[in-house]
Amino acid sequence: MLLLLVLACNRDTVALGDFELVVDADAAGLTVTRQGEELAHIRELALGTGSADITFSVGSYLFEDVQADWTAASSLKVIDRNEDVILRVELRDEAGETMGLLQAWSVGQDLLALQFAPWEDYAVQGQAPNRARVRLGCEEGGPFLGTGGHQLDVDHQGEAFGLWVAEPGIGKVETDDPPEDWFITGTRHATSYPLPFLLRPELPVGLLADTAARVDVDLCASDPDVYELAAWEGGLSLYLFGGDDALSVVERHAQASGGIKVPPDVALGPWNDAIRGKERVEQVASTLRAAGAPTGILWTEDWKGAEQTGFGYHLSLDWTLDEELYPDAEGTAQTLRDQGFEWLAYFSPFVGEEGDAWESAQDVLLKTEDGQTYTWPSATLSTSSALDLSSPAACAWAQERMTALLDVGFLGWMADFAEWLPPDAVLAYADAVDQHNAYPLWWQQCNAELLDGLDATWFTRSGWIGTPSLSPVTWGGDQRTSFDTDDGFPTVIPLGLGLSIAGVGFYGHDIAGYNSVGNEPSDQELWFRWAWLGAFSPIMRTHHGAFDDENHQFDTNEETLAHWVRTATEHARLFPYLKGLARLAAERGRPALLHPALVYPGYDWARGDAWLLGSALFVAPVLERGATGREIELPPGDWYDWWTGAPAQSGWHDAAVDEIPVFAAAGTVVPMLEQAPETFVDGTSLRDLDDVDGARLLRVFGAGGSFTEGDGTTYTASGQASAAGEATATLSSGTIEVGGLTLAVEGTVERAYRVQVWP
Repeated sequence: MLLLLVLACNRDTVALGDFELVVDADAAGLTVTRQGEELAHIRELALGTGSADITFSVGSYLFEDVQADWTAASSLKVIDRNEDVILRVELRDEAGETMGLLQAWSVGQDLLALQFAPWEDYAVQGQAPNRARVRLGCEEGGPFLGTGGHQLDVDHQGEAFGLWVAEPGIGKVETDDPPEDWFITGTRHATSYPLPFLLRPELPVGLLADTAARVDVDLCASDPDVYELAAWEGGLSLYLFGGDDALSVVERHAQASGGIKVPPDVALGPWNDAIRGKERVEQVASTLRAAGAPTGILWTEDWKGAEQTGFGYHLSLDWTLDEELYPDAEGTAQTLRDQGFEWLAYFSPFVGEEGDAWESAQDVLLKTEDGQTYTWPSATLSTSSALDLSSPAACAWAQERMTALLDVGFLGWMADFAEWLPPDAVLAYADAVDQHNAYPLWWQQCNAELLDGLDATWFTRSGWIGTPSLSPVTWGGDQRTSFDTDDGFPTVIPLGLGLSIAGVGFYGHDIAGYNSVGNEPSDQELWFRWAWLGAFSPIMRTHHGAFDDENHQFDTNEETLAHWVRTATEHARLFPYLKGLARLAAERGRPALLHPALVYPGYDWARGDAWLLGSALFVAPVLERGATGREIELPPGDWYDWWTGAPAQSGWHDAAVDEIPVFAAAGTVVPMLEQAPETFVDGTSLRDLDDVDGARLLRVFGAGGSFTEGDGTTYTASGQASAAGEATATLSSGTIEVGGLTLAVEGTVERAYRVQVWP
């Protein structure tokens, strides 16, 4: 009995909000439960000193001679506890010396903060700690999702890698060991958008390491019983997210990280790119309008000039309008506006020596240790540098030039890059290694500060904690113009699923890819397949690719132009559905794109060959060259073929090159436009608001289901139709009967409704 009392005295329990924490003093462990279910078992907290040699080249990084000495806490002592307020725990090493302090407190519903910091003057191997690590139990096994956007997998169980913003590479090796050409070919987890957020969906729980430093994760790779996060800084701030299911954990994480910024309406319609000068841009616009394509955005990345190189058509690094390529740009902007287009441009943090901006930028560029401008060769082999975005002066310099472009008539842009921060660069107000992963945020904050309130469209590819609250659209980067599984068409799906779990609300990709280094340019088959996936993505956007004169384009031939019109029209007609998903993103932190298992438990978390657009539409494109269809595993439950309304089953599904398998879940309502407008740009003669708000096609699958549009109009189905059927009505609120199914409409906008049901 005495022994049991002694053991009991070495365990302390405290309730903090929705969580209960049990401190095991002798084992130096901490267990976190929620509603009686264990979410996390912290087995070890450790401080360390570490070092590494880091080589930088063209946005890639080689880490060599990575070393760390660690001291783990051997015992814990509760020094302060206050139910529902705070828990403070002293950490002691093997010698009994106080090494650190762990604090825990509730941060609202389903969110627990854990802060681990070294004790004053505590040293590891005679040095102040610059590493901190937490190890947790893998008792429940996998899967492990999260960690940002990765192209080769969704479930990362059994893998170990670093989270560091970098170029993802052109092509990838299968492992995280750098290849000989590490500055070109990416490792398995090299990414522009890493994120130190882990989702363990089976528990469910999320864990975020709140830092701008590199974070190494080992997900039961070195030890099948343990997973760990190790930050390259002297302390570690963790946030633990609970929830009733994995989807609620994803939403809670997005909300806690600042929420999801929603793009303007025009961005939910199709986009096209147009380059190579005024004549070509205006030709693209006229071709789209003559064909009846519902495009509302044209984006022109070479507005400041470009040069043909052995690696493709690469942009000038100047910051001023190329008046030879784009004479009378103000007139072009107005012409495009009259045709229903918003005109987008391109910016990056780079500044090139050959441009007019070089001299004026000298005080705001990255520096070397001796105070000189830090330079490297650009894609055109000219001398270039990048803005020191730790300095407000650098942002002000950029915004002055961005404002000049807005005055021309552009209304947004691609805010590219932000992966290129050399580790030995000297910044005005930060350390280039310690704050490396914050560089994308500084770039996005600079753009958001200028564009917020303008209803502008802009998009980015790099990211870290908080990016979704700043950047309204994230795209997947520069995939191969191929069906290659290392970096081509198939990889945009796992990449999008990972970014969704990271909190990205609106994801898009370059239709037909970008890079043709080591692979052939795009062809019609690839273009057709990829365009259909674009139609069932939150954002649909074309890109000419690096070798635009060799790649297949939307207007290469009449057949492709007709295919673009068809796919773009399908996307545009989904506008009410997409706008409703935007409402969910803003209000609940729910991304528009979802892993199927987040909504339909029992689906394989490891699959990365299909996604959900919202909760209703399961999108499973054909991903292999020459294939006439594919095997499809539908999520649990009843499903319907989107195109025919017929009941659907898992198995082989035919899909010609101009088709895509899409399925609707039973118990769902999908609102569509009856007719796609040619543009979603307000204030243009082409946009008739009656076309957008005056009519709806409501597709109802199975029994029940509801959906709320962006304007608050709610559709609720009850009962079940005895057979497929259709009915029409004009109303703002009321009911529509279709063969035993009743659809209730609650809204304030009178619309003409056509309701299609499938029992």
